Amino acid sequence: MVPRLPPALARRLWPLAMTGLSLTAPLGVGAPAAPRAIDADRGAFRAASQPDRVDVGSFTILREGARVGREQFSLRHVGSAEGVAFELRAESAIGDRRLATRLETDSAGTPLRYSAEVREGTAVVLRLGGQRTRGRFATLARTDRGEAAREYLLPAGAVVLETEAFHQAAQLLLAGRGRSDFQVRALAPMENRERDIRVTLDAATDTVTVAGVRLAATRWVVDDAGDRRVLWSDADGRVLRVTVPARGLDAIRDDVPR
Repeated sequence: MVPRLPPALARRLWPLAMTGLSLTAPLGVGAPAAPRAIDADRGAFRAASQPDRVDVGSFTILREGARVGREQFSLRHVGSAEGVAFELRAESAIGDRRLATRLETDSAGTPLRYSAEVREGTAVVLRLGGQRTRGRFATLARTDRGEAAREYLLPAGAVVLETEAFHQAAQLLLAGRGRSDFQVRALAPMENRERDIRVTLDAATDTVTVAGVRLAATRWVVDDAGDRRVLWSDADGRVLRVTVPARGLDAIRDDVPR
C-alpha cells in the first residue's frame, strides 16, 4: 500500500515532483566538450544577495575505460530566510538515460528540498519531489506504475546520495568536515531506499590528473552498502574523481576547478 501523506504536505510536494527539470540541452558522449554550467553565472562571484558559486564543472563518465556519458553540475552557496545554504543542480546522460536533479540543503548538507526527473529516450520514466518537514524528509514519486510516497527520518548530518549522481559526493565531505573517519545516513529517494555510509580518509596526499594537469588530492573510501566508492577531492573539498570499482565506473573532472 502506498503511504498517504497529509494533504497539505502532498500539495507542497506535487509542484516539486511535477516540475519539468531541464533535459533539453545536448550533453553528448562523443569528444569531450567544454563544460556548460547549469544555471551558472558568467564565471564571477555575485553580490552577497545573489548565489555564490562554490563549484561548477562537469565529469566525463567511463565504464571499463570507455566513455559512456557526462555529468554537468553546479554547487552554490545561496542563503535564504528558509534556511537554505546550498543548492546543487546537475544534468547527466549515460546512453539514452538522462537525469536532472535539484537539491537544496542546510549548512550541514542535510536536504531541505529535492526534485529529480529521469528520461529514457523521449519518455519521462520518473518525476520525484521531496521536502523536509518536522524532522523527516517526505517524498512523492510518479512513474508509469503510478504514484508512491515515503517519509525518511532525518538524523543530524543525513545527506542525499543517489547511485547515479557523482557530484553529490561533495555532500559527504560537507557532512564530515574536520573528520577522517565518520558515518552518515544517506538517502536515495530515486531508488526508494536509505542506508548508513562510512567514509574513511585513505590517503591525505595523492594526485589526480585532470585535463592533463597533475593535481594534489585527498583520497577517500566510501563504503556504501557493499557498493564501495573511491573519491578524490582538492584542498577546497571539490570532488575531482569518483570511481565505483564493482560497476567499472569512473567519473573524472573535465577541467581543473577554478
